[in-house]
Amino acid sequence: MAKTDTNTGELAHALGAELQTLREGRGWSRQEVAASSDGALTPSTLRTWEKATRSVTVGHLELAGQLYVIRPSELLLRAQRRIEWDPGLTVDLDQLAASQLPALRPLAPWAREQRRRGMPRLQHLSMHDVISLAAELPLNTNQLTMLFSIGKPTNS
Repeated sequence: MAKTDTNTGELAHALGAELQTLREGRGWSRQEVAASSDGALTPSTLRTWEKATRSVTVGHLELAGQLYVIRPSELLLRAQRRIEWDPGLTVDLDQLAASQLPALRPLAPWAREQRRRGMPRLQHLSMHDVISLAAELPLNTNQLTMLFSIGKPTNS
């Protein structure tokens, strides 16, 4: 039997609140939603999602999307907006300053300047920062994020 995950985080709580808002906005009870799931869900399961006492799996996110007629990605986006979630990423400025990757070389002076100003070697960049840096390069945000991930220090 699978162990119930009771260590849910901020995103799970925001997702639960979004699910509850969708249900209540339609005037539906948990019993009504469970009944419309053809036995896939119980009112108790819906409550655990809404209260974030159990994590929602990808499969259940898809099912919730079908029940509430909303794309699962839109559910996650709404939850992210609730908490202003910005995963960003951590960049090693020293590695960036010394990068031999042609696509990243234009950022080397920026990285050196950040270090000269006393910024820590490991710098957290918000997604807004990544988007701004990508605009300076012939790369899109996804490509830049992938390149930043190459050679990322590991905790060994």
